[in-house]
Amino acid sequence: MKIEVITIDFWNTLFDYSGSEIRNLYRKKELKAKAAEFGRIVSDQEYDDSMEAAWKYFYKIWHGEQKTPQPIESLNYLWNHLGLPKDEKATASLVESFGNSILTHPPVILPGVEAALEELAVDYKLGIVSDTGFSGGNILRELKKRAGIIHLFSAFSYSDETGVSKPHAKAFETILDKFHCKPESSIHIGDIEQTDVKGAVDLGMKSIRFNGDTTNLQGVKNPEETAADIELTKWSDIVKYIKSLGD
Repeated sequence: MKIEVITIDFWNTLFDYSGSEIRNLYRKKELKAKAAEFGRIVSDQEYDDSMEAAWKYFYKIWHGEQKTPQPIESLNYLWNHLGLPKDEKATASLVESFGNSILTHPPVILPGVEAALEELAVDYKLGIVSDTGFSGGNILRELKKRAGIIHLFSAFSYSDETGVSKPHAKAFETILDKFHCKPESSIHIGDIEQTDVKGAVDLGMKSIRFNGDTTNLQGVKNPEETAADIELTKWSDIVKYIKSLGD
C-alpha cells in the first residue's frame, strides 16, 4: 500500500544530542542561583546526585507508564530531592529556564535532514512524534522554527501535550487521525527500538530504525536485532527507501 504519512522522532533522528553537557551546566547555574535566594548553597555533587535521581524518576514513568512527567513535575522532583522549600514561583521560573536552555544551547540538526525533508514533503504528509523532557513541545517547535524546518510539518504529537509517550498507540494515532490515514499507509522513523519501533509496529505502521547518530541514546540501549522493516544510517537512504515503497 502506498505511503501517505511519515511520522518522525525528534531526538537522535532529526537533531543530535550535542550541547547536553553545557545545557546541564546552564541548568545547574540557574538552580543554584535560585536555591541561594532561600539561603541554601547547593554543591555540584548535590545537584548531580539529585539530577540523576530526577532522571531515574523520569525513566521509570516513561518506560513503566508510557507517559513522560510534565516539566514542572520533573522540576518539582529535583527541587524536593534537594530539600528546598516549596515555592511555586521559584519552580515555575526554573521550569522556564530549564526548558529554554535548549534554545540557548541548541543541539545540531543531523546531516542530510533538511534536504531529505524538503524532498519528502513534496509527496507525503510529515508529522512529529516525540517524547519530551524538561523542554516541552512548545519549545521543540521553536527549535525547529529556528532551524528552518517547521514549515515542512503539518502535525505534532508531543508527550507533554498528548499525555502519552511512545510506544503508546495514541502517540502515533494523534498524527494519523488528523490526516485520516490508516496505519498501513504510514511509516515511522525513529532511533529507539522499544519506543519508536515497537509503537509503530504494534499499530501496524511500517518502521525505519534510524541508526545515524551516536551522540546519545537517552539512556536506552537498542538490541542488535530490530523489528523495523529496515535499519538505515543516512537520511538520503531514507528518502530512497520510502520512495521505493510506492514502486
